Amino acid sequence: MPRLPFPESTITGHYGTMSAYRKKHGLQPHSGTDFAPQGSNKGKTAIPAVGKGTVQFVKWSNVLGWVLVQTIWDAKKRKAKYVGYCHLSCNKCGINCRGGHDASVAISLAAGQKVAEGQAIGIMGNTGSATSGVHLHLTLSDKERGVFGITADKECFVAWLKTQAPAKKQADTKDKAVVGQSQSKIVYACPHCKKELC
Repeated sequence: MPRLPFPESTITGHYGTMSAYRKKHGLQPHSGTDFAPQGSNKGKTAIPAVGKGTVQFVKWSNVLGWVLVQTIWDAKKRKAKYVGYCHLSCNKCGINCRGGHDASVAISLAAGQKVAEGQAIGIMGNTGSATSGVHLHLTLSDKERGVFGITADKECFVAWLKTQAPAKKQADTKDKAVVGQSQSKIVYACPHCKKELC
């Protein structure tokens, strides 16, 4: 089952928010979820894949820096979705790369490669123009190139993740009488552990 790449407590930017900076510059709402775990500014934090899938491409974006996009399965809609890992560190220039060369992300994965949930997908960086510090900008889209598109093509990864949890099985609500009790008093027991219920 898919998971967050880092604990929810490390989220520094939520999907759909409008910061003062965004409002001032007429930008769209935040189109991803930002993570910055403690110590990530050292440029050595590996990013685990949020789920199993296939690498679609690794590409440079002037805004998002080094980006790796992989598929992930949507269990509820029964189709593939696309996860974008953005601002990744570069093999050649490290965490603050500004592009202009053919190097790729600091953990070399190529289009078509399978990735397992939790497998290192890249190193957290500060690449591209839309970043002011080392962090992971994580996106989720119905389209392969949706990571670069407008917010209408994306959705909140954290909210989507909650929809992927398997439905909880209904507990057996039938009351069961404890064997050996007198007929005048019925004592009900838990159907699982058989202990008396008050």
